[in-house]
Amino acid sequence: MQAAFSDAYTRIKKATGYAGQAELAQGIGIPQAVISDSRRRGEVRPEILLALLEQFNLDPQWVRTGEGDRHFIVSTDKVASLYGMKIYSPVERIGGNNE
Repeated sequence: MQAAFSDAYTRIKKATGYAGQAELAQGIGIPQAVISDSRRRGEVRPEILLALLEQFNLDPQWVRTGEGDRHFIVSTDKVASLYGMKIYSPVERIGGNNE
């Protein structure tokens, strides 16, 4: 797990431009103890992932694993697929009376 945090922390620093724990903590508005605890546990805590998503639009999966898109991309099709739905484009009325 330590390697997983170390890799994630490297990605975080590169993506945010922050050099160390204190600067990162201050920059994303969380206590430095949260980052220290994450390092000790070997995993990125949810508070960090949420702050990075909100402030830098970093995809939590990318932060943790390095896989997927760096930035969180939301499209109506992506959201719809999460709920097992399909988005259809509106069809214009042809030859109808637009009253």
